[in-house]
Amino acid sequence: MKNLYVAFLSSNYKTGAFIRQFTRYKFSHVALSETPNLEKMYSFARKYRNTPFVAGFVVELPSRYFVSEKKVPVKVCAVPLEDSEYEKVMARIEVFRQTPENYRYNYFSALAYWFKKPFRKKDAFICIEFVLYALGIDEFMTIRELEKRLSENVVFEGTMDEIVDEKAKTERSDDYFEKKSVWYTVKEFSKDIATLTTSPNEK
Repeated sequence: MKNLYVAFLSSNYKTGAFIRQFTRYKFSHVALSETPNLEKMYSFARKYRNTPFVAGFVVELPSRYFVSEKKVPVKVCAVPLEDSEYEKVMARIEVFRQTPENYRYNYFSALAYWFKKPFRKKDAFICIEFVLYALGIDEFMTIRELEKRLSENVVFEGTMDEIVDEKAKTERSDDYFEKKSVWYTVKEFSKDIATLTTSPNEK
C-alpha cells in the first residue's frame, strides 16, 4: 500500500481570488503530490507567473506560492492505493510529464465548472479534471466535492509556510518565473483556443 497526496490550495493571484469569490469556497486549485510536504506537485495551471492565459500541464514547485508575504492556505489529503494502482496513477502522470505539449488547459471547462457542468475536450484539462483522471475517477466532481470525499484522510491543514521546508520556498528550477511578453501571451492563448475549438468533445 502506498499513498499519493491531494493538495487543495488557495493561490495568491487575482484569478484565484476571483474564483473563490465566485464559488464562495476557500480553495481555488488542486494538485497531486508524491509526498505530504508537497516537494513537487502535478496539475494544470498557469505556466508563467506573469500570465494566467498561458496554461497547461505543470510540475509545480512550492516556490510558486511564495511570491508575496501573504500566507497560502492548504489542505493535504492522503489517497491510499494498492501498489499496482499506485503504479497505474504514476504511469498516467508520466505520460503528461513526457509530452506536456500534447495537452491544453481547458478554458471552456473552467467556465462551465462554475455552473457545475462538465465541458470535456480531448487532451484538455483543468486542475480538478486532471486530478480525477490521474486517480482513475471517471465522474464529474468539483474541488469542493473532492475535498468532502477525502475529509477522513486529512494529513495536514494550515498554510504553505508551515509544511514546506525553507529551501523549497526559494527553489526556482523551472521556467515559472520567466517573464513573458503580452504578444507571447496573446499568441499562445489564441493557439490554445483554436485547438480547443476544433478538438472533439468527450463524454
